[in-house]
Amino acid sequence: MVISTEAPTRQTVPAVAAFTGAVLSAVAGAMQAVRPTDTDPLVDGGEHVMLTLVGLALVAWMPAYLALGRLTGSRLGAGFAVAGTALLAAAMTASNLNGEDYAWFPAIAVPANALWAAGSILLAVAAWRRRTLPRPLAAALPLIWLASIVLSQLGGNLIAAAVWAAVAWLAFTNRPR
Repeated sequence: MVISTEAPTRQTVPAVAAFTGAVLSAVAGAMQAVRPTDTDPLVDGGEHVMLTLVGLALVAWMPAYLALGRLTGSRLGAGFAVAGTALLAAAMTASNLNGEDYAWFPAIAVPANALWAAGSILLAVAAWRRRTLPRPLAAALPLIWLASIVLSQLGGNLIAAAVWAAVAWLAFTNRPR
């Protein structure tokens, strides 16, 4: 075994964060995909686990969004995406701990989702224009929000996991040596 004493590069932390979020999202997505659609507002045991995983994935993705903002020059897009994921993670965690959504949840979730979606689109456009990411991957950035939120009960987090895994792989393999 070789132990490296090199300090992590500026890309290492976001790459690890993106990969960690991808794993968390994949597990949540697999759980969501095999569960029947749920219309009960109360959170059951399996949903507690899924909400925890998705909340942790949202937090894990924040450094990766910030890194994409630096790489693409879209700090506004990164800021929107991070603000949206932070607000959503906090509101989801509160609902998870409460066992159901609070009455104020929509007042936080709607702008949080708007920020996240808008930030994702801004980052995708910037990554496309600057060719920071391969164009199909740049175009897929907004799918993270769409899959995680709109398609969540169908296992959409599996799609979000795949996109973040690809971003993480690129960050790991294209690191400066």
